[in-house]
Amino acid sequence: MSTDFHLHTLVSDGELTPVELLRHAAARGVRALAITDHDTLGAYAWEGGAVFEEAERLGLALTVGMEMDADLDGLEVHLLALEIDSGDEGLRAHIAAVRASRVERARAELPIVNHLLGAGSLSEDDVLAPGRETVMRPHFIRPLLARGHFASYREANAWFRAHVESGVSVPKPSLEDAIGLVHAAGGIAVLAHPGYYQRAGLPVAERLAVLRGLGLDGVELDYPYHSCSKDQFSPEEETAFVAEIRAAGEALGLRLTRGSDCHTSADFDRVYGPAAG
Repeated sequence: MSTDFHLHTLVSDGELTPVELLRHAAARGVRALAITDHDTLGAYAWEGGAVFEEAERLGLALTVGMEMDADLDGLEVHLLALEIDSGDEGLRAHIAAVRASRVERARAELPIVNHLLGAGSLSEDDVLAPGRETVMRPHFIRPLLARGHFASYREANAWFRAHVESGVSVPKPSLEDAIGLVHAAGGIAVLAHPGYYQRAGLPVAERLAVLRGLGLDGVELDYPYHSCSKDQFSPEEETAFVAEIRAAGEALGLRLTRGSDCHTSADFDRVYGPAAG
């Protein structure tokens, strides 16, 4: 059975509706999956919970999930919260606080961008679109790219880091506290795409035992590092890293998951190939 427990919709920084995402996954042979939008469960409530009806129609096993930002010794890491109770009050309170801060930050960043790049470069409607519950950097960059302000996403992202500072902080719990939120909601906590933390200087395989002690339940093992980040991972480096994490994770009894991190239809083509038929 093909599984994919790391997927994004337009409720956060993806481009597909929740139902479109399920159809793309099913067309590529995925049978069990989770939508893991950033700091929101909105995909599961989208159009009255249409994803559950569509999952049943397509014969998919749909797990409720979310991707959370967390802090590990000053490094931002991402945690996949899987099999969670979407009605848990503690998790809902965290989501609400993060959402409010992200909106406040976006409203503060918009005038900075327009001052630096010219009036009208971005509108509030570009960034705070209907149905979007998590406002993120891609929501600024994509329209700016479409209007020719930058030549590439990387260039635009570097410009933002250097020039746009609102002073608004978004809540980011410690990894231990984030794991606690997930467990309180009845879920399992899985470290997302650990290869990127390895590139940032964290010896992931060596630290897994410590993270296990903090309550970590699993680690995202199969992830398309080379496909997503050719500048950071060769196919050989991806294979070697996955083997190292598999050995360390199995020794600790961690759950090992698979995720594609698809955000768009083009991502599905890149990771899985064109849809059959």
